[in-house]
Amino acid sequence: MADFKTHVSFGIALGILGAIGIVATSIADGPGLLVTAFAVATLGSVLPDIDSDSGVPFHVTFGALSLVSGALAFLLFSRQVSVGWQGAALRSLGLTAFVWIVVGAIFRRITRHRGMAHSIPAAFLSGLATFFLASRYSFGDADAFILGTAITAGYLVHLILDEVYAVVNFHGRPFRPSTALGSALKLFSDSMPVNVAVYGAIAFLLAGNVSRFMSLATSLWGNVR
Repeated sequence: MADFKTHVSFGIALGILGAIGIVATSIADGPGLLVTAFAVATLGSVLPDIDSDSGVPFHVTFGALSLVSGALAFLLFSRQVSVGWQGAALRSLGLTAFVWIVVGAIFRRITRHRGMAHSIPAAFLSGLATFFLASRYSFGDADAFILGTAITAGYLVHLILDEVYAVVNFHGRPFRPSTALGSALKLFSDSMPVNVAVYGAIAFLLAGNVSRFMSLATSLWGNVR
């Protein structure tokens, strides 16, 4: 499989290309969406390795998710006048620590490397989850859709790179496929409960945002016509 540096390099390149595309099509009105799209595309490029039990991939991906969770919590609590910014900061720090320590430990215990996290459904789930969160925190539906697409694209680039490296086998005998071939671009894992959980989450997020997706599609169709 491709190493961490390769995934990050391709993620950065994808983020730059995405930012250029946003500017070229005049989608963004300011730098906020550009920076965020670049960041989530880069995060998506390493996100499948969140199921790695140790090492840089897990710490980077889960650390980033912990910080994002804390930032979103701060935005939520800061809107509550009764809490105040000090209370919002303490609560967001507490949530960040909880995600990093408690959720991280549970995640390590129940997952295995190259499980369902390395799959096409997981890539689309990451996009739907990003859309769901972004559309509720300071981003309009169109911008949230762009961010969801960016993280999904980064995720898929990671999976494709793993398959390419499995075919070419750069780390071993050239052009002799490794045993990892086919373990990234898959639709199901060996665990039925995990499969049900992932597809159930996809169905839940699709059903909960169907009206928003229909509105975006109608708006896009109107612009094309």
